[in-house]
Amino acid sequence: MALSSSAKRNLFGINALSAWVGLGMSTLIELFGLVEPLDNGKPPIVSQFGHTGDYASGLAGAPERLFDLFSYFTIWSQIAVGIVMTLLYLNPARDGKLFRVFRIDSILMITVTGVVYNLLLGPNYPPQGLNQISSPIQHTVTPLLTVLIFLIAGPRGWFSFKNVAKALVVPIIYVFYTLFRGAIIDKYPYDFFDVVSFGYAYVLIFVLGILFASIIVAGIYWGIDKALSRKPATD
Repeated sequence: MALSSSAKRNLFGINALSAWVGLGMSTLIELFGLVEPLDNGKPPIVSQFGHTGDYASGLAGAPERLFDLFSYFTIWSQIAVGIVMTLLYLNPARDGKLFRVFRIDSILMITVTGVVYNLLLGPNYPPQGLNQISSPIQHTVTPLLTVLIFLIAGPRGWFSFKNVAKALVVPIIYVFYTLFRGAIIDKYPYDFFDVVSFGYAYVLIFVLGILFASIIVAGIYWGIDKALSRKPATD
């Protein structure tokens, strides 16, 4: 039974809300330099979420902390999901060549975020303080919601070789941005990007591995999408 437009709109809205809540919480934590909430009147602990070193406390260190925050792939994926799902919430019938690409982008990027964090990063770098609330929303709740709502509500029939190839452009831009920025500041948001410690060959192999895995995931989603798009035969 096909979902009504209003039902799809509600699902898209829930998905958008999850992305914006996770992003908003991280932004506020970094804006004010908080990792842990106030405890018995003690001053808040300066955030170590970023990767350029020690920050000035409070608002004085906000620009540097926020710049670091928005250099994480997690944040890029949250923004992609937030924008795409908000637009679908406003108009569940929205379509367009570029919008189809960004819809696929949002699904692939948030899938990579969820898988890489929960398998590689989370066990080694558990969140601290207030990030114990924002991190599960960003790395578990939003990825699961995004995939589940895609399976339930679509939109359908948007996967193609051309669209998947175009959807890989944003992640590739992120890789170049991270390596370029890292070459300047000698710091990287994730260990597997650290060419200073591991060299470009290791980083390139790892990135290509993630890219290849993303293509496989896109193929899986494409196959599922085609199966769900088939109309049941009528007597």
